[in-house]
Order: sequence, then C-alpha cells, then structure tokens
Amino acid sequence: MVKLIASDIDGTLVKDGTLAIDPEYMDVIGRLIDKGIVFVACSGRQFRSERKLFAPIADKLLYVSDGGTVVRTPKEILKVHAMPDEIWKGMCSMIRENMPSCDYFVCTPECCFAEDGGSRMFHWLRDSYGYDIREVPEMLKLKDQQIIKFSVYHQNACEEMCASLFTPAWKDKTVMAAAGKEWMDCTPIGSGKGPALAFLQKYLGISPEETCTFGDNLNDIEMLQNAGFSYAVSNSRPEVQAAAKDTCPPYWENGVLQVLKTFL
Repeated sequence: MVKLIASDIDGTLVKDGTLAIDPEYMDVIGRLIDKGIVFVACSGRQFRSERKLFAPIADKLLYVSDGGTVVRTPKEILKVHAMPDEIWKGMCSMIRENMPSCDYFVCTPECCFAEDGGSRMFHWLRDSYGYDIREVPEMLKLKDQQIIKFSVYHQNACEEMCASLFTPAWKDKTVMAAAGKEWMDCTPIGSGKGPALAFLQKYLGISPEETCTFGDNLNDIEMLQNAGFSYAVSNSRPEVQAAAKDTCPPYWENGVLQVLKTFL
C-alpha cells in the first residue's frame, strides 16, 4: 500500500518554468491526502514557487525544495544542507572568468540572489517560476547568507556549456545535476532528492516499499531508485526511464495524474 508520494514538478507535472497546472491535480492530491497518503512536492524550485503552484492545497503538502537541500512542512524547516562559501564563490568566479555566455544565481532557504535584474534568467525566475529573487550589485560580497544551491543558466545548452571546464572542476566537491536544458544545479555534498526522500521516509516511519515517486531528469534518479513504485514520464531522458520501474504518459497528457487516480 502506498503511503508516501513524491513528485518532481518541471517536466513531470508541468512545462518547465510555469505556474499553470491542471486544477484536477489539486482535487486528486487533496483526496489522496484525505485518505492518509502523504504528498511531497520534490523539486529544484524555490519553496515559494512550489507553494504558488499548489496554492489550493499548499498547507497540506510536504516540500523538498532547491534540489533536495531543504526539507520542510508548510510552517517549519526540518532539514537544511548549506554550502561552504569557498565552494559557491569559487564557482561564481569561474563562470565570470571563463563562461561569459552563462548566467548564474544562488539560493538561500528564503530567497535567491542574482546580479543582473534585467537578464532573461532573472525575469524567467521571477515572472514565470514566481521566485523571490533579488538583485545584488556584487555576488562575491554577500555575507551571512546560508547558501544552499548554486545554479548555472544557459538558454538552451547548459549541460554542454559546463562539460569542458565547470563540471570537471566541481563534480567531486558538490552534487551536480542537469535540470532541463537550461540549468546545472550544484548543491552540497550529501544533498539531493534521494537523500531528502530517505530523510522523510525515516521521519515519517514510511518504508521505500510504501513510497511512489515521479520524475523526468537526472536529478530525479536517486528518488526514483528509493521507491517501491517509481514512474518516469515518457518525455524524460533515457537514463531516467532506465532508473524507474515504470513509465507513464508525458506531462502534457497529465501522465502523473493518470497514475495518481489509480491510488484512489
């Protein structure tokens, strides 16, 4: 019997970078919660963006946000993974000096920071994802901030842009995961959706065999592998489909919704 459901958002439930979701998800998830099943929004998104997407039922969910660095209820943080300053500042300097076609931002549990408030990335995060993102004149001068994620942005080829220099330099010092064609997310060692889900399973006393997960990208693989029931949407990467126990229709056909209905 499934007692815990965790789902990625972008590319799994909705198109990347939108706050529009089929309202039937709210009805079905609400009914599952009423049956005693825990539902977890598990995303690279900021908590604020997750809450906006699930607004009608936001106070009934649990949340894994910012790529698995923060685990929380609607009212309190249960777990945080923070990144040493020398790591995220080193990544910041490398992007500036060697990858001028890429943009970047950093996350804290409360908000995000970027340097160019007029950039495509800034407006997409603020206006489409609904982020609380703030412009700062000099990222390297940020002080007293709990940085949980550093993200590299490129309009259509971020993974490729990072491959020659950035990824080799930081892959052993952070958890790196491509999140769609635009993002390379870097989080502290020990973080990720898989560890976050494992923490929640232990916290709630729910076994992997009683867990169902949904995902579409590389940062979902650990989460899919840590569940007795796991589905990759059919629009996902081949590596993700190989990691999941099953597939479901793509997000534009509400594939996850179709599976969720079977649990009713």
